[in-house]
Amino acid sequence: MMSDTETIPTIVAIDVGTHKVAVLIGRVHAADRIEVIGLGHAANRGMSKGMINNMDKVVAAIKEAVALAEDMADCRVHSAWVAIPSPELQSFNASGRTPVANGSITTAEIVRTLEMAKSSHLMPTHYLINAVPLGVAIDDREEWADYPINMVAGAITGHYHLMMLPNNTMQNIDKALKSANIGVERMIVSNLATAESTLLKDEKEFGVCLVDIGAGTTAISVYLENRLILSHTLQRGGENVTRDIASVLHTSVDQAEMLKVRYGGVNRELIRADQMIQVAGVGNNPALTISRMDLADIIIARYEEILEEVRKLLVDSGAIGVLRHGVVLTGASCQIEGIVNLARQSLGVPVHLGNHPASVEIRDDRKPLLHRTIFATASGLLLYSQSENQRWNEDANRDTGRGEQIVTRLMVTPWRRLVDKLRTVF
Repeated sequence: MMSDTETIPTIVAIDVGTHKVAVLIGRVHAADRIEVIGLGHAANRGMSKGMINNMDKVVAAIKEAVALAEDMADCRVHSAWVAIPSPELQSFNASGRTPVANGSITTAEIVRTLEMAKSSHLMPTHYLINAVPLGVAIDDREEWADYPINMVAGAITGHYHLMMLPNNTMQNIDKALKSANIGVERMIVSNLATAESTLLKDEKEFGVCLVDIGAGTTAISVYLENRLILSHTLQRGGENVTRDIASVLHTSVDQAEMLKVRYGGVNRELIRADQMIQVAGVGNNPALTISRMDLADIIIARYEEILEEVRKLLVDSGAIGVLRHGVVLTGASCQIEGIVNLARQSLGVPVHLGNHPASVEIRDDRKPLLHRTIFATASGLLLYSQSENQRWNEDANRDTGRGEQIVTRLMVTPWRRLVDKLRTVF
């Protein structure tokens, strides 16, 4: 959070991506209405494929992006909600069953189900960053309850989607933020934040897959009945396309990126074969003249590989059969011409691009800035921070010696808040 003399609460969202850091500062008028008063982004040259390889450059990118947002909002940022990439994500659907001691469900039973669900999956080398609740089965009923507190039962089974990252990955991100003088209020996998901003409620309810093709990774998230049922990350993204171009055409990475952005496309029907492009050489390699179709062939090969891996995951998991709303594409590398058509052909389901959420607003003259894909995850993070249901999802494994205490603190609060609300109504 940040110091602010106004009564309207504020929230800060920082998205640490492979090639960029994006920051939004928002005033929270309501859970579904957040006004952005400051935004900023900076190139991140200290990461590759979602992992830090130069700490100083990552810190510099965070500081630069935060400073731009601070200047626009005329305030100072001290802490933030943070979304991070997940190149080494390990995810599982897990369940824990426990008897109900006194016949009425309390937070103690909820805590025990999560502890039991975690027990068979936790690894000493990994950090449980998010435990997303799927629901609670009461006794042996088929239907799951979202809020079972005070309900009568003999036993309950808690179902969760566990998301883990290597300890070193988490520690390095945390160190980078601290070095930039930013305290972490909460850290989540970027998939969750992006889904919050990009997917509609009906899409999540009736079955949808979010495919976020970023610079270094491709994140895949499947939702059904408003629950996250599958998450996975491929260690391939837009930077692989750029390197393919550089390698085949014997040019620099910077030149290859320029060619991709300016002339790239993945729909052969929209590309004129007689359109020629000059390519600067590197070292002893001479300059080349190639057709735009030649460039497209290089780019399409990598996108087809990524989309084929997405399709295989969806088919092997069985998720392909529940996608009534198909696939939603987002991420900087989904802005290339023809991507929707290529994805439809590759995946065999309806595909469309994600949109900016109407509930995250900004004054009219700044809308073109906020609506850029670069701020999609940060926008979702603002919304995620206000979503009461997501308060379940706190990490419960920061310190194994205090695991139960942390789980109790993080799990009890939302249930008590719900019960207190009901009491005020009735």
